[in-house]
Amino acid sequence: MTPQPDTATGIAAAVHAGDLDPRLTTEAALDRIATHDPRIGAFRRIRTREARREAAELAGRGALEGLPLAGVPVAVKDNVAVAGERTEDGSRATSREPAEADHVVVQRLRAAGAVVVGLTRVPELCIWPMTDSAEGTARNPWDLTRTPGGSSGGSAAAVAAGLVPLAHGSDGMGSVRIPAACCGLVGIKPGAGVVAEPSEGWYGMSTHGPLATTVADAALLLSVLAERPDLARVSTSAGILR
Repeated sequence: MTPQPDTATGIAAAVHAGDLDPRLTTEAALDRIATHDPRIGAFRRIRTREARREAAELAGRGALEGLPLAGVPVAVKDNVAVAGERTEDGSRATSREPAEADHVVVQRLRAAGAVVVGLTRVPELCIWPMTDSAEGTARNPWDLTRTPGGSSGGSAAAVAAGLVPLAHGSDGMGSVRIPAACCGLVGIKPGAGVVAEPSEGWYGMSTHGPLATTVADAALLLSVLAERPDLARVSTSAGILR
């Protein structure tokens, strides 16, 4: 068994080659979360039992070569529906009824072979550039006295701390870009319509995007969210912008 890679592209490649089992990648992520997240507060909800079940089901499918995120543990921002989970949006005023179905971006993550290990903390109604709420505070892994930004601060903290290699975020007025800058990550707010969904987010201002430690990982997640495999291709040429 080869050592576990620490990037999404590396994990998926190892799973495709049969060198890594999705159950192991998931268990390793859950162990990291259990060990380190009590200090960081990146997660509002850790899906330990559910993630293990999903990883086992994925491993039982056999050939996983066609799944771009095969066995990759991912975190989802707590502002989209995950079946069986509450979507709290960082507020005690939102519904506590569990979602009956996955949001379209979560459907795409699962279809790509990702394992959703948890829901990440957000500020009240996702409208602040820091991630503090009545339910708790997400902290910047580089300095626990500082914020990871917002509103996708929990997702950024989870990736920056190495708890997961990839996390979903959303951005209307900087909610991916601010946490990426605060935590030293690659974050992308794609253009309007790149990540299509049934209804526009936040009056058309918000869209979904990736948070990652590498450009290749960010491109890979964006390609899944947008259902455009071409977006995963990253040029290695060192051209000069003109």
